[in-house]
Amino acid sequence: MFISKRHPSSLRRAAWSLALTLGLGGLTALQAGCGSDPVDEGDDASAPPGGRDGGSDPVNQGDASTPAAGGDGGTDPVGEGDGAFTRIYESPEFQKCGDCHAPGAPGRVAGIESTQNWSTRDSAYASLKGMASGLIGNFAGCNGVPLLGTTAGTSLLVAALDEETRASFMSASKPDCNGDAISDMTLKLGAPLPAALLAELKAWIDAGAPNK
Repeated sequence: MFISKRHPSSLRRAAWSLALTLGLGGLTALQAGCGSDPVDEGDDASAPPGGRDGGSDPVNQGDASTPAAGGDGGTDPVGEGDGAFTRIYESPEFQKCGDCHAPGAPGRVAGIESTQNWSTRDSAYASLKGMASGLIGNFAGCNGVPLLGTTAGTSLLVAALDEETRASFMSASKPDCNGDAISDMTLKLGAPLPAALLAELKAWIDAGAPNK
């Protein structure tokens, strides 16, 4: 039998070649069996649309709950906001006061309350700060009584326009000024004051009757 003899260096090269072949094949098999990067797959699959934690921006959520009208969402109480007396003066009902309570007014006759002057807003406000005067007959007992008291219930102006206030009206300094001595001015107006206007008048006086 013929046996071929190889040089030792040739044998070493053959061994290295075989080892490299097996190593590359094993690596290829390993890649084929494991698939793609599990870390990348997990990140892409588990990430929610809104971010890693799945929630929306907490700052924006807080902003969405802010009331549109401001901190308390409230408005000025009736009669206490800016322009309360201006609204009262400009109402159709109080505009009729100038038909009698103004210099040269057609309805200004003897015995009418003489201190009020409703010809302008400012003159009306100034005159309401005074005392009733010029009343005669059964109404004379109310001369010297404040047109605007410290409260709506002690104001002669309100008593002349509100039946409930008139019925319980009393003046400590003028005991004769009571419900029987106070003229019902709604008869001159032709109807009671609207409830909202009466409420604003009372609230304005109770708030100190500010000139606004």
